[in-house]
Amino acid sequence: MIESHINGSDGHQIQVYTWPVEAATAWVHINHGMAEHAARYDRLAQCLNEAGYSVVAHNHRGHGTSESTQLGHYADQQGWNKVLNDIDTVRDACCSPELPYYLMGHSMGSFIVQSYLVNTERKIDALILSGSNYQAAGLAKAGLAVAKFERWRLGADKPSKLLQFVSFGSFNQAFKPNRTDFDWLSKDHTEVDKYVNDPLCGFDCTTQLWVDMLSGLIGLFTPASFNKIQKELPIYIFGGQKDPVGEKGKGIPKLVAAYNQSGHNNVTMKLYQDGRHEMLNESNKEEVSTGIIEWLKKV
Repeated sequence: MIESHINGSDGHQIQVYTWPVEAATAWVHINHGMAEHAARYDRLAQCLNEAGYSVVAHNHRGHGTSESTQLGHYADQQGWNKVLNDIDTVRDACCSPELPYYLMGHSMGSFIVQSYLVNTERKIDALILSGSNYQAAGLAKAGLAVAKFERWRLGADKPSKLLQFVSFGSFNQAFKPNRTDFDWLSKDHTEVDKYVNDPLCGFDCTTQLWVDMLSGLIGLFTPASFNKIQKELPIYIFGGQKDPVGEKGKGIPKLVAAYNQSGHNNVTMKLYQDGRHEMLNESNKEEVSTGIIEWLKKV
């Protein structure tokens, strides 16, 4: 794992990790989820290396240890657009243009990469979505109203206990008695403890980040947006059947159905029984990584 920093379009220092291999088959560009960071994907990256893929992952604004953003805060203005633009910056700086380019996103990262595809004319060669969901516009609008109120009440650069509660507060309910506040992530206690003890994980995000993200989600899951994503694109969507982010196994089939209805006929879905939110850190993580690689080999 090689760490470096790349200048964003506005001077932001993007923290980047690369795992290159000689004679790579393709580049896989990983986009992490909310309140975590790119270095957590080292295990997956090494598995992909062994299969012949070079890997890059970067920390989204407000994540990791970059000194040019506040932890949990994209930006004061245009945060979502800046996060999307960073994908191109990293892609152009790290990924060989002559090789296929595969884009992967987990949770928040899955929404980021889909929004990127809706808002770019650049082609990619495969899409992998982990821990995702089909987000109805009505729910996003309701959440945005709450986020804007909290921004007015607390300030744009402050976290909100109310937003944390309405977003993540109920996730642990299904897994009582709870050992930690993050039992919903994985059945693997060791992996959950790593998350809990990592100072770059589990933090509260600012009201402005919530406003940015929810604003980006409102128009994302619509027929018009899906129609902007290249129809021939191979898509692999996987998650756990007990993932509260994915509505406990209901959200991913909805997402697959939306893609199919818009003419995307190369969509593969994998739901893991008893799996929680972070399938890459679940008790069967080796099976999950193998599933990704087996699918990539068919692309």
